[in-house]
Parts: sequence; structure tokens; C-alpha cells
Amino acid sequence: MRISSSIIRWNRRVGVPLSIVSGMLPPVTGWAQTARSTTAQTPEAVIVTGTRSSVKASKSMSPIAIFTAADLKKTGQTSLKNAIVALDPSANNTPGYPGQLGFTTKTMSLRGLGANETLVLVNGKRRHTMSSVFYGGAMQGQSPVDLDMIPMSAVDHIEILKDGAAAQYGSDAIAGVVNIILKSADHGGSVDVGYNQYGSSVGPLGDYGKGGNLNYNQGFRIGRDGFLNLTAEFVGNQSTNYGGYVPKTQGGSPVLLYPLLADGSQDPRENGNRYRQISGSPESERQSVAYNLEIPLNEKIRFYSYATYTHRTSFVAAWYRPSNSQQNIMSVYPDGYLPTDTTEDNDFQFTSGLKGDNFFGWHWDGSVNYGRNDSSIGIQNTINNSLGPDSPHNFHLQSLANSELTADFDIRRPFRTGLFKDPLQVAAGIEYRYQQYEVNAGERSAWADGGYVNPASYVFPTATPALPFASGLGATSPSQAGTHARMNGAFYLDLTQKVTDKITVALSGRDEQYSDFGNALSGKASLRYQITPWIALRGSASNGFHAPTLQQEYFQSTALYYSILPSTNQLVQSYTNYASVTNAGARALGATPLKPETSHNFSAGFVLTPLKRLDISLDAYRIDIFNQIVPISVSGAGVSGATVLNILHQEGIVPNDGRYYGYTYERNAAHTRAMGLDLQAHYLSRFGRAGNVLWTVMMNQQQHQIMRVNPLNVNLGSGVTALYRSQIGNITAIYPRNTLRLSGTWNIDNWSTTVRVSRYSKTQLWSDRGAAYDQTVAPAWLMDFDVSYTFPNRIRVSAGGNNVFNHRPQTLSKLAQSAQSLLQVNPNYSYASAYGLDGSYFYGRVSYSW
Repeated sequence: MRISSSIIRWNRRVGVPLSIVSGMLPPVTGWAQTARSTTAQTPEAVIVTGTRSSVKASKSMSPIAIFTAADLKKTGQTSLKNAIVALDPSANNTPGYPGQLGFTTKTMSLRGLGANETLVLVNGKRRHTMSSVFYGGAMQGQSPVDLDMIPMSAVDHIEILKDGAAAQYGSDAIAGVVNIILKSADHGGSVDVGYNQYGSSVGPLGDYGKGGNLNYNQGFRIGRDGFLNLTAEFVGNQSTNYGGYVPKTQGGSPVLLYPLLADGSQDPRENGNRYRQISGSPESERQSVAYNLEIPLNEKIRFYSYATYTHRTSFVAAWYRPSNSQQNIMSVYPDGYLPTDTTEDNDFQFTSGLKGDNFFGWHWDGSVNYGRNDSSIGIQNTINNSLGPDSPHNFHLQSLANSELTADFDIRRPFRTGLFKDPLQVAAGIEYRYQQYEVNAGERSAWADGGYVNPASYVFPTATPALPFASGLGATSPSQAGTHARMNGAFYLDLTQKVTDKITVALSGRDEQYSDFGNALSGKASLRYQITPWIALRGSASNGFHAPTLQQEYFQSTALYYSILPSTNQLVQSYTNYASVTNAGARALGATPLKPETSHNFSAGFVLTPLKRLDISLDAYRIDIFNQIVPISVSGAGVSGATVLNILHQEGIVPNDGRYYGYTYERNAAHTRAMGLDLQAHYLSRFGRAGNVLWTVMMNQQQHQIMRVNPLNVNLGSGVTALYRSQIGNITAIYPRNTLRLSGTWNIDNWSTTVRVSRYSKTQLWSDRGAAYDQTVAPAWLMDFDVSYTFPNRIRVSAGGNNVFNHRPQTLSKLAQSAQSLLQVNPNYSYASAYGLDGSYFYGRVSYSW
């Protein structure tokens, strides 16, 4: 392992030296993957995000948080996204009911903004996004990067830049940038075996999320100065359940699972088991491999390549349909049925390039990067009622694929201008990107109308045409399928000048040209003023943008349900279409081509290193987002939907056949503002023979406002508003205004113990029915811990838990419960929780390193 002596030298200006932090770790050769993985949390750590050259974290122009592989491992999580959320208070799991597909791939929000507005890089290169779309919750319509497709065992450290960076990296960097750096050790390795489960469950369904993982990593030296680092990871988990039982009454009326008997009495089975719903984390399996390679071709040129591949299968329970459901044929499912949504993902990214020094004085880097996510979505244990009793029970609903090809070439070098003592640092580059999105239809039985008619019965007072489409999740028909693509080219220029020994100024500019919506210009100015050796001020101002994703523009599917015609109490079929902005129905209702979201970002803060082993940073920010993309749902059902239905009939979009039709489409809906503070502090206490403790305080304070709502293009009637109350709440109230993390890691001899305490402020899920129906989750304190011991034979045993006191959010009030489509009580926890609904989580792990 090559370590520069200058790195381990004590630096009195910035505090903690690498040699001390390394001494805190167990004295086992080869346990730390690389030297830099032990220093990422100190001011001496070298970062590459937000700068075109490597700089110390203490000298960064913008706030940045760094988490090592050891930090990630101490969370006990088996997914990269969950580990980041456990560590950084600026990162949150997306609260709100996410829809069935959202349970499979819950995503991460940075600073309470949309997941699409955070750019993810791997080794500094753009990562492709997921192909599916979130149906519900605060992230409805989003298709961000799926962080769980990156094997956590392959990660050396993560740098999270908390500043607008579109001028440096392009689209999506409004909230910030997450740069995942892969391991590059050229020798040694490790193998981990782990077990995990949640501490409690509700009812007899679900299996505590029981799971295990097997991880392998190995480094190889290639030649004199090259390396190959390999990783394999296998993770499996059973489902969890926090869903209560179906109540016997709701609002004074009986809730029946079975039809009444001939004499009008209730079926005796009503008094049996009423735990019918599984709500929670899905059953899933994930297999991942990754490599990171670098080989010198000669003294000036190096070849590099890296790749990740993940195959994942997930099984998520949909909503239970009782025996007497309008979506059931009782001869097929006499006790009702619980559909299971299935998702199979194949995801990979492959990058190769060349880099070198002294090309006419320039450092240069050229690469080609290709990423793709394929998602096959199906449903099991369900029925297409229109096909009658002979309907299949398992269906393929749709296949989605998103791919991105990026080619870039970057150069950088210093120039002596003669104006200042230090040279001007110049960086420039060009980039070409080609994106393609495919929406493929499901099998015919998933969307066909077989013409079956439900006979008159307790459920159907008169003979009623059965619902087409497989029940439980939307399907894509051939008319909704298609392949869509776009190209964009970009040029950027970065200038950094140290004006004096204390003042550094940086300017960045980027121009991107898209084939579908035109030009996007962005710029950034940053300033750092080192007032004294131990205090520095920093600030930046920038504008940025998020290009609408092809998924937002073109994803389509249809689901059906029954509505009740108020005038006759008759059941009417309702078609709900998640439509592209080019769909004729969506166009008739006001959909237009999406414009990019644009932003103005401002930040100002300071960095303090008043003591040798203490560093503190505090940064305030304001982010204005214009033309923020938010989906709108309009329905022809009910009296308030008459205008919608009339428009669709007049335009000839849908037949006047007595059915209801509704559409959800994306629109540039609002101007929003996010304001907040990010705090970081680290202090190393040395207790001699009693060991060392590294203390960490991290906090995010945020507030979100809606400054303006863009009016609708078409008058859709009094029942349709440009931004529904629930959507306003998803922007302004669903994320905690304050999230605090307090942690301490105590290392003594071969023992290491971490205790982490988190506080979340109040969160709310607003209802379209009014404030009386809102869900509120009170402030909460949670505690995590991790304890490990390393034996002399390089075996490490670890155990720990998250939310160890099993704190769960409040259950719904009676009014909020009455507004829910899914009836479950004792409990029915609020989805407004930022820390989840599953409660305590425990794990154990055995590791061996060499």
C-alpha cells in the first residue's frame, strides 16, 4: 500500500492526522481496504467531487459529506441507499405511500427535493436512471438512480456534494451530487456473511424481513502499478408486515369479507382470521458483481475500466380483494385473494477510458460509459375478470428499459497568467449523451377484454360487464408501447484562481443542447476566504436544470376499477391511464411538452478548525426551482368529473359508452423554494489506554414553500385544481424540517463500538379532504448501535441494531382512517414517517480479511 509521507504528517491548521485515525482501527494488517477509507471523515481527506482536481475536504468550496466503507458497514444495512440515509440527515427515505412498485425500489431524497434532482456519479461518471416510474407518494412520477443496484461491498467511500452543480456536471444536480467511489486496492480482500431481521411483526403474515448476505472482495496487482478489484454480493430478504386486520365495522357500517347468506345473515367466516393484508418491505433477492480496473499502458497513459451488474427479483403484496369484491369471481377465489406484484430487474453499467498527463501540458481523460436498466413487471395470484373463471392467475404486465450512452473528453492544466502568484486552474470538456427508453406491452391476457359478464348476485344487483385488465396493478397495451430516444451534447469550462493566500475564486459554465427541447445554459460562481488558519468563509451562486426524463414524458399504463354512479347506484367501469404527455387524452386535458426544471441556488457558510482534532462546518442554502414537474390526475368519475368526461367525448378521445375515464400526466406545475442549514462537526477524543472516541454531529434544517402555481391549460371543472392539497403537502410538509444525527465511535484495542442517536421533527401527510383528515407523525428519537471485535486471526464479529427501541409512527386518527381505501386497523401506521414503519432492525455479521 503506497502512502505519501505528506499525507500522514500532522497538520496543525486542519486538525486530525491520518496516523491518529488509523491508530483507532483494530491493529490487523489488511483490514482497512485502503488508506483513504480510514480518513474520509477527517479534514485531511482528499475529495474529487465538485472540483476538477483533488483537494482536501477542509479546502472545499462547497459543503461535502464523506462516508467510508467502514461507515456504511456500521449501519448494518444491506442496501446502499438505506446506509446513506442512516448516516446523512440531509438524505431521507421517500415518505408517503409509494405505490406497489415504490415498495420494490424506494428512493432517496436530498434536502427534501425530488429524487430526480440529485445527480449520482460512479467514479465521477454519470449513472443511468431506473426504467420504472413511481406511481404514488411524494416521488410520484420520478425515475431516479436506483442506488441499491450498486453493490455496497464494492464501495470505497461516498462523497455527497450539497450544492447546485449543474454547471459542472449537467442535468439533475439541483439538490446536489452523490459520487460513489469504488474500491481500488491492489491486494488483500475480505469475505462477509451476515444475518438480519426486524424485531417485530404484525399478525401472522410476513416473516420479520429475515434475510442474509454474502459479500466477497479481492484486490489484485497488475504489473508494477496497475490493479484489479473484484466484488461479488448476494442478498436475500423475506417480507415484513405492519398491516393490521380488516375491521368488522367502519363508520358504523359493517365491513364484510364474504357475501351475506341466503337468509340475510353474515357468513360465519366473518368471525375468523381478518389479517388479510401484507404491508411492508418486499421479499427480494439480489445478486451483484463489480470490478474496478486500472492499467498503465506507458509512463504517460493509463487505461481504466469499471462495471457493475445486478439482478434483482422482488415480490410485493398488492391490496387484498375479499371474497365479495367486485374484482373477484367467487368460484375462483372463494376466500378472496391477495395479488403479488413481481419485478425482475437486470441493471448494469460499463465504463472504459484512457487518461494521461502532459499532452502539451494538459492532463486529459476520455471515456465511454453505457448503462442500462431492464425491468419486467408482472403480477401473480390474481385474475382478469373479463376472461371469466378460466382466466390465468399470473400475468406479465409490461417490460421497461432505460439506457444511456455517454462519451466525454476532459482536459485540465494550470496557466501562469502573471497576474497572481498562483496559477489559474483551467478545466474544460465536451460530452455526448444518447438516451433511449422502451415501453413494451404485457401479454394479451393482462390487458384484454374477454367480454365475461358477472351474473346478478349479492355483489352485482344486475348482470354487469366484468372488469378487463389483470386486477392489482396497471398493465401496458400495445397501443401504449413505444421506443423513444434523444441526444444531447455539452461543453463546459471551469476556472479556479487563488487570488491571494486567503481568497480563492471559481467560475463554471456549461452549455447543453438537447434534441427534444433545445438549449440549457448554467453557470456557477464560488468564493472561499480563509480569514485565519482556523476559520474560512465560503459561498456560491448558481443556476441549474433538470431535464425531464424520458420516463416522465413517455411512460404509460392502464388500470381499472368500479365507480358508483350516484344517480342510480350503478357500478360503472373506470379506466385510469398513466399517460405520456403525447397521449391524445392527456393532450385534450391540457398536457403539453415538458420543459426543463430550472433552479437558482445560493449557499453561504463557514468552516472552523479551532482545535487540533475538531472541525465544524455550517452552510445555509436557498434553492428556487421553476417549472417543477408534478403529475396531475383528473378523472371523469362522479359529478365533479363531468367536465373532464365531456372534453374527452367532444374530442372523440374515448367512446360515450357509459364508462368513466381518467388520466394522470406530468406537467410543469409550480415554482418552489427550499431553504435550510447543513451542519457537520467531528471531534476526536484521546483517552490513552482507554482508547479514542470520534464524535460526530450532523444536522439538516429545511423549509419548503410554494411560491407560485402554474395555471391549467384547460378548464377541467371546479373539481380539478392545478395543484391538489395532498401534492402541496408532499412538497412542504412530508419531510422533517429538522433531522439530527449524534454519533460516537469508541475504539479500544480490538473493540469498536458505535452509538448513533437520531431525531426527526414532525411530518405530515396532507389530505385532499381537508386538514381534519391529515396524518401527523410526532417528533421522534431513535437509537442505533454497532459493536465489533477483531480476533488476531483477522476474523471480525459484529452485531448491532437500528431503531433498537422499536419506535413506530402514530396510527391514523378515525377520520384519517375513514379516508383510506385500504381498510386495516390495530395498527394502521401513517406513511408520513421519515424513518419507516417496520420498527426495530437487528443484524449480525462475521468477516474475514486477508
